[in-house]
Amino acid sequence: MREIIVIGLGTGQRKHLTREALKYLNSKRPLFFRTGNHPVAQYYGSWKKGRTFDYLGEFGASEYNYRKITRKLLSAVRQHGQICYAVPGHPLIGEAAVKQLLKLASSLGIKIRIIPGLSFIGPLLRILKIDLMEGVRVIDTRKMDQLEEPCPDHLILIKFYTSDTLSSLKSTLLKLYPENYPVTVVRTAGMRRESCWTIPLHFLNCSPLNNHYTALYLPPYRGYLMGDLLRIMARLRAVDGCPWDRQQSNHSLRQYLVEEAYEVVGAIDEDDDTALKEELGDVLLQVVFHSRIAYEENRFDFLQVIEGIASKLIRRHPHVFGTGSASNASEVRLKWEEIKLNEKNSQNKHYDKNVPIINIDHSLPALLKDYKLQKKAADIGFDWPCIKGPLEKAREELRELQEAFEAENQDAVEEELGDYLFTIVNLARFLGVNPELALGKTIDKFIDRFLYVLKQAEKTGRPASDFSLEQLDKWWEEAKKIRKIGK
Repeated sequence: MREIIVIGLGTGQRKHLTREALKYLNSKRPLFFRTGNHPVAQYYGSWKKGRTFDYLGEFGASEYNYRKITRKLLSAVRQHGQICYAVPGHPLIGEAAVKQLLKLASSLGIKIRIIPGLSFIGPLLRILKIDLMEGVRVIDTRKMDQLEEPCPDHLILIKFYTSDTLSSLKSTLLKLYPENYPVTVVRTAGMRRESCWTIPLHFLNCSPLNNHYTALYLPPYRGYLMGDLLRIMARLRAVDGCPWDRQQSNHSLRQYLVEEAYEVVGAIDEDDDTALKEELGDVLLQVVFHSRIAYEENRFDFLQVIEGIASKLIRRHPHVFGTGSASNASEVRLKWEEIKLNEKNSQNKHYDKNVPIINIDHSLPALLKDYKLQKKAADIGFDWPCIKGPLEKAREELRELQEAFEAENQDAVEEELGDYLFTIVNLARFLGVNPELALGKTIDKFIDRFLYVLKQAEKTGRPASDFSLEQLDKWWEEAKKIRKIGK
């Protein structure tokens, strides 16, 4: 059987090589080195005895180059039957070409034999005095998108190829950590001249670090993260936790979720980032709270909530994560609704695949439900051709409401008022206004002006009910003027 023997060269000292590694390095088999820029490779005279892949340039900067290495090695093993491929450190740590070989070998009838070598991880742990069991995360600097929050474990960053890499890395870290966060630089760990020093994060790009034998270490982040929020909620719901939190259910918490959502909208309307940050936290608390209750009842947990929304976003954005296409926001919305419609199942009592318009959430407030319903009707072409239609319809419904009132027919009044409100919502849609948000703003405006009226009455020492409508209206107009001047 054809065989590729992958040899770990360790961190750079020959005394750290295993006997098995020495055996194959000294054999007469064709020998390839991932790079000649390694003390052991240089000692064995790679330029004479074997072949290196340094001609590809900065191999770490391109996965394409790793694929070229793989193809070259597969071609060589077909020709010679058995070859050796030597890599720095341990073959199974950070070696993309080895990973590709392991993936392809069995299907090609090729055996891969791994000869371990001393990884840089061991010397790093020794230098930093870290216990691996405390939790250690190692990230390739080319894959910093994996780090989306400060790391609660010991964080080691490796593979610095250019000064641009370091500059980009610093920018990414500053989005997650304070600028004075300690960063330890470790150079040539496990080699003869290893060294380390600690600097504040904002000084990071002041040192020339772009080589293959440098690593950065950041101690565990001690601020609160998502996992902490989940643990806090679990503690509150524990037997000896908070009595109020323990007695809550998904049903009892419904009102708070609605309230928090509206407070988020209010913070956005006020352009108040401090309030928005706080209110978003309150909404997140509700999500965690509801998920914890469901977990305790063996229904689902928070991780399943994340799994559900993440997979939904990927499914419903085929133009981003798949082969689909969408040239504008309207096409995206239509595609979203089409995919959503296909995902619904017949178990939904409000769902009918032949009548997609009724596939809406019937627990929504009436105003918002009406708005969504009319948008769905418009999506299938059931709509006025222009705004003149809903304007005239609103006038018509108002006339019918007046007639019902004059006829003193209370049932007809209720029906015609509903028709009029329905038409106003349709008019709002034509004007590009969400009626729920518009009404919310008007309510806030009314409260603001009405409070002014009450305060003016309070200044006189008399209740507002003692004043005439004319006087109350006068204060109301004053409030309108003050608000306009304030804007």
